[in-house]
Amino acid sequence: MSGAEQVDASRSAGSRSPGKEPRTHEEPRTHEERFSLFVSLIAQINRAIRQIKDLEMHGIGLRGIHVMILYHLAYAGRSLTQAELANLCYEDKATISRATTALVDKGIVEAEQSAARHRNVPLRLTEAGRRCTAGLAEAILRAVDAGGFGLTNDDREKCYSILERVNDNLARYLASMRGAR
Repeated sequence: MSGAEQVDASRSAGSRSPGKEPRTHEEPRTHEERFSLFVSLIAQINRAIRQIKDLEMHGIGLRGIHVMILYHLAYAGRSLTQAELANLCYEDKATISRATTALVDKGIVEAEQSAARHRNVPLRLTEAGRRCTAGLAEAILRAVDAGGFGLTNDDREKCYSILERVNDNLARYLASMRGAR
């Protein structure tokens, strides 16, 4: 069974409680069920993505955190600072600082100026980094294909649209919570 088939099979098996019939569309989920399902699915997806990144990077002596840094450096069309990478990768600056230091030490990333350890110095890929990201692009394509196995283009667009709306809604809710304090 291929990886995509395993994901599809586990998704099907994991969507039902033992001994329960599948839910029909006429039976709306309770708030508690919606919360539990939403949080657990997002956590499971995030965990799977982290594990895939770690497995892909392990072969070249890197970690999963390096995937998004390399991705953004490869596709930004320009050099990026650690602060910019922190925003693009949705990581804190200390995590990005440690990760980019490791990439510089391995010769995959270089600073544009001599003060290579400063957060405001633009970073770029070296030749070794460009070779590394070529393989990374293939790995990303495989992972996206596995995650979208069995989905039509329309399904994907609806999924992304819904996730964007949920993200925007939660960002607004979080902002209102912070504003109330």
